[in-house]
This record gives sequence, structure tokens and C-alpha cells, in this order.
Amino acid sequence: MAPSEPPDGTAAGERASTAAMDAVKGSKVLSVQSNNGGRLWEVQLAGPDGTERLLEVDDSGKVSGARVKDTGEGEKARVMGINRDPRLTFEDAAAKVYSAVPEGRITHMSLDRYGDNALVWDADVLTSEGAWHGVKVDARTGAVTRNG
Repeated sequence: MAPSEPPDGTAAGERASTAAMDAVKGSKVLSVQSNNGGRLWEVQLAGPDGTERLLEVDDSGKVSGARVKDTGEGEKARVMGINRDPRLTFEDAAAKVYSAVPEGRITHMSLDRYGDNALVWDADVLTSEGAWHGVKVDARTGAVTRNG
């Protein structure tokens, strides 16, 4: 394992997001959700036109179950705005999350606007002892704004 890779297979979400983006060129990650103990990941992608797609990626990187999420023009415009603004990619934000909770593994992470319209990567992290951490990373600055 490379020194920068998180322990115990926690990079599975990043591998799933990469496989999904490879399957849908030009897309960006909106969310990644672990299912079935991390053996299956649901990845929500957004295209440049705001079209959302949901894909399933197994732990071997095989992509299946791709479907377009039926949204209206207002939601497409919102998604295009979210995708245009972040400076941190999913992978960059995940690295910040692992720095905040080094013994954890991400079970869900999504990009959205919160409260004061701040663009945030919001992660659910589970440690090997079963402790849950909610970690928020500012998608523009990379600052961890919440851990707990």
C-alpha cells in the first residue's frame, strides 16, 4: 500500500468514483455511497449539462446499473452551478477527510450547498471501532469545517 493511501481498503470509494467517471466521460462526482459492506458503491455523477447519472460499481471496479436521473431544468441548473464551483475534487476532499479521521473509512460523501450557500463535501466516516464521524470539507478552500 502506498504511504498516502488510507488503511484497510478505505480507498474503495475513490476507486469506484474513478471507474464511474471513466464510464461517463466529462462527468464529475456528486456523491458516493457504500452499500453491502463496501462491496458495492452507488456513484452519482453530473455531466456538464447538469444531467445526473446513477451508477453501481462493485469492488472489482465493474460498472453496472447506469441510469439517468430524471430531473427538471431547475435541478439541472442547480447541479451545473454546484459542479462549476468546487476547487476540490472528490479525491482531494477524501484525502482531507482521511487526514481528519485517519482510522476511518468513508461510507458516504456528497457535494452540496449548505446553510449560508457554502459549497461543502459532506462525509460520513466510520472507524473500525464503530464510531461515526460527520466531516465537512469546504469545497473551495479545503478547510475541514466540521468533524464530529
